[in-house]
Amino acid sequence: MTIKLIATDMDGTFLDGNGAYDRERFDALLTKLEQNNILFVAASGRQLLALEAMFADFSDRMIFVAENGGIVKYRDDILFEEKMPFDKVLEIADIVRKSDYIQDDSVLLSGANGSYILETTSDYYKKKANFYYEKVQAVSDFSEVVDDILKLTVSFTSERVLEGEAWVNQQAAGVRAVTTGFESIDIMPEGISKATGLSHLAEKFDISPSEIVAFGDNLNDLEMLNYAGKAVAMSNAREPIKEIADEIIGHHKDQSVMNYLENSQF
Repeated sequence: MTIKLIATDMDGTFLDGNGAYDRERFDALLTKLEQNNILFVAASGRQLLALEAMFADFSDRMIFVAENGGIVKYRDDILFEEKMPFDKVLEIADIVRKSDYIQDDSVLLSGANGSYILETTSDYYKKKANFYYEKVQAVSDFSEVVDDILKLTVSFTSERVLEGEAWVNQQAAGVRAVTTGFESIDIMPEGISKATGLSHLAEKFDISPSEIVAFGDNLNDLEMLNYAGKAVAMSNAREPIKEIADEIIGHHKDQSVMNYLENSQF
């Protein structure tokens, strides 16, 4: 199998249990991939700002597929972007805030210039939002926000997150909800997924899906893993991800993606 592009999810996949990675090892890995003309893609539900901050030392050597495929950036160029109409953003926020699934008014709008939560949310969610997102601002009402919004993220109870995902998809037209963590779902424009982002990269760089390896663990990785020529799941992945994987490797806490790539012959 000829490999020209490697795409990996971040949380629960590439990042360790602290949401971090070994920078020295990653630098060496990127050098190895560059020598073999292989592109490295961080494909995440995280916002672009957060990914760029996390990989600030390497951003010119990799590609970002952020917001679950809602935006793709290569060096200084935005290759693809799908914004949500703001009236739709407000509509969806209102729907989920009234649901029985939500915890602590925990809705976040992920935008091009920042992230927005409500003043009424809990201190726990404010801390969580600041861990995963950049430039988090608390507002009294989402109507105050002036930004391009790419997705919403919502926290439900872990016991009901899959049920809540299905409920959102039944209630709201023109968007799709997908589970991204064990307590959270992301809501994006209909038709957007990480596979959307990869397809734009495949077109730009003349790469076939068969020349792509993808790593993932959660349901927002499903389309990407189906799209790639080789799908690799983590041992901590949800069962539907393991079921479609060509290979299952170790736990994300053991930096298993890094181990796998370091030991691969390209």
